[in-house]
Amino acid sequence: MVVDLLLPEAREGDELLARALARGPSALAAGVDETGHWLLPNRALQATAVGHVSFDLDRDGVVRRFTSTKQMGERVLPALPVAAARLGSPLWPVPVGRMLRPAFRTRPVPIVSAAAVLGSRDLAVLRGRIVFLGTSAAGLGDRFVSPVSQGGSPDPGVLIEATAAEAVLSKDLLRVAPPLLNALLAFGLGWLGTLLLAAPARTFPWFAPGLALAPLLISAASLQVLDLELAPLAVLIALLLVGALAGGLRSRRTRLAMGEARSRISELETLQGALAEAKVQDAEARRVVAHELKTPLTSVRGLAQLLAQFDLSPPERNRVARMVVSETARLAQMVDALLDLERLRLREFERDARPLDFSALCAERVDYLRAGTSREIVAEAGTGLPVLGDRALLERVLENLVSNAFKFSPEGTPVRINLRAEGSMAVLEVEDRGPGIPLEERDRIFGRFARGSAQGLAPGLGLGLALVAEVVAWHRGTVEADEGSGGGGLIRVRLPLTPQGAG
Repeated sequence: MVVDLLLPEAREGDELLARALARGPSALAAGVDETGHWLLPNRALQATAVGHVSFDLDRDGVVRRFTSTKQMGERVLPALPVAAARLGSPLWPVPVGRMLRPAFRTRPVPIVSAAAVLGSRDLAVLRGRIVFLGTSAAGLGDRFVSPVSQGGSPDPGVLIEATAAEAVLSKDLLRVAPPLLNALLAFGLGWLGTLLLAAPARTFPWFAPGLALAPLLISAASLQVLDLELAPLAVLIALLLVGALAGGLRSRRTRLAMGEARSRISELETLQGALAEAKVQDAEARRVVAHELKTPLTSVRGLAQLLAQFDLSPPERNRVARMVVSETARLAQMVDALLDLERLRLREFERDARPLDFSALCAERVDYLRAGTSREIVAEAGTGLPVLGDRALLERVLENLVSNAFKFSPEGTPVRINLRAEGSMAVLEVEDRGPGIPLEERDRIFGRFARGSAQGLAPGLGLGLALVAEVVAWHRGTVEADEGSGGGGLIRVRLPLTPQGAG
């Protein structure tokens, strides 16, 4: 019997436990306290053999090894799995200070519940065995992850102790090869890789390094033949020799073939990455569209239920009906804007773009906008700015920018429009006297349904600047947000001039 419980304090019934353990070979667990001293069984139980329960965790938190003996002060204790193995084989020698590595390949350890034992059921499975007694419920004892833990979930410490004892008894322990053997094996495997690299005509050259390193990796990972703590220098030298020999034996033709293969693989990976990013962006755009369309639909449904289920007064009924009309108009406006954006993707610039006078277009549209508002529009436009494009789309750009500027400018302040040539580009700027655009939002506001923090409760769908950005991109131009001369916001559009207008 092996009791995997720490019993340092005296309790009622310890004498009964001591007499029961004395009826057969048994061992108790000992731990280490915070001060580095042994936590031994209490005085009534000290006649029983003792083993320590300290596992050595690897850096990833997995139990793969334990020290055969551990010394604290003047007392040396064997590990509990070693003490348990000696219960079955008393002549089994205890290795002093060795690191034992169970292979965890033994048969599963049977688990019997305490309730079954107390009820005298299924006890035949215990006969002739070393029995570990411990807690398995989560939260009542230590739990660890071992190489055979199911799904990576921690196992009770008593189960790992029992599995390690089984490995000790069955001699299913992994052994570290001597450094010289490590070096010879690494060199032999490296030479095998060199031979593979030297035969590019019969093998795929870009697979040869993987084939050369595969036996080395398999040996190190699964058979534990190489221990990098003992022979890192030998392995490193062997790998360096592989690289030097491979570089001398590969022909120029092989290097060219490998370079071309790497280039094609890199291009393919780049294309795959772009496609994956496009899929993610498309999925996100669909999610945002669905969310934004759901808002007015929810409002309309709620207002319709209000009309159907409640006896409203005529003024209230009229007010709710006007709200329904307003929400459906907003929904229709949103759908129209989205359709315009999707239609733009299907148009080809080379086929649909026509020469037009951007100066004249802006002047005509400014006159139209002035006639429809009492707000002041100050325009400064150069002349003779020919571009290639679609007249209706460029008119929408100017209208959206002016409408956006009106939205953020206080009443009584002007909206300024400036059109000029800069080198080979026509530059259109629309400036307001509003609160401005924060630096961290100047790129984001051109996304679909994006609304700046300064917008507050201002009306809008978050599609106006998105349409501007996509129309300008279709015209091979750029758009950016900046700070206006008066502290407000400024949107700057650049469109390529046709050759006769550049200069």
